[in-house]
Amino acid sequence: QEELNNLFTKGKEAVERGYISSAQVFFSQVVEHKNSPEVRSYLAYCLAKSQGRTQVAAKACIESIRREPGNPTHYLLLGRIHLLAGDKVKAVQVLRQGANINKDQRIISEISKLGMRKTPVIKSLKRNHPVNRMLGKIFTRLGLR
Repeated sequence: QEELNNLFTKGKEAVERGYISSAQVFFSQVVEHKNSPEVRSYLAYCLAKSQGRTQVAAKACIESIRREPGNPTHYLLLGRIHLLAGDKVKAVQVLRQGANINKDQRIISEISKLGMRKTPVIKSLKRNHPVNRMLGKIFTRLGLR
């Protein structure tokens, strides 16, 4: 059990450092003995990152979220998978859901990397509407946003 935890920790560190193939090896060894949703999510992310199979990976992460809805790691990895697929809108939605569940620092830093925009001043108008743009600039200068 301790060896599995050690392999899992090494796999997580490898993912965060960008060593996806190494992480995939670690998680493959762990999943043979311990088939947890978190291990499945990490394996899915490795699959998306290394082979570009984002749809299969997203489905695996969604299944992990169904099994463990309170674990923010699933939301983080699913958000990253959506980013790999080029779907920034879905990625932001998933990351926000994860941030609402648990203020995990990894999710918050991922959201800040994306450069989140503030909501429009008048929500019924489009973001690029001249009134929204002007009010946004005024409110920002006044420190109200």
